[in-house]
Amino acid sequence: MKELFADKIRKYCNETRIIPAREKGEKFIKIRAGDIRNEMSVKNKMPAICGALQTLKFETYANVKRIAIEGPGSGMNCVMTFEIL
Repeated sequence: MKELFADKIRKYCNETRIIPAREKGEKFIKIRAGDIRNEMSVKNKMPAICGALQTLKFETYANVKRIAIEGPGSGMNCVMTFEIL
């Protein structure tokens, strides 16, 4: 079965942001959508990136709780803050 792009985003963010932060003992992490876009080398995917990270599915998958969104809801400077559970 083909992996959905949203699932790739969630997996990437979990592996590159959440897991390393958890291993360091951090309690909170901020993820900027534009950084994810640049690192994944994709264009015209900001709504998909923001949407994938603003779901309960991501919170459950990564065992985090979104506590804030700063900036535009689906732009490069959308910064989501998560509590690491």
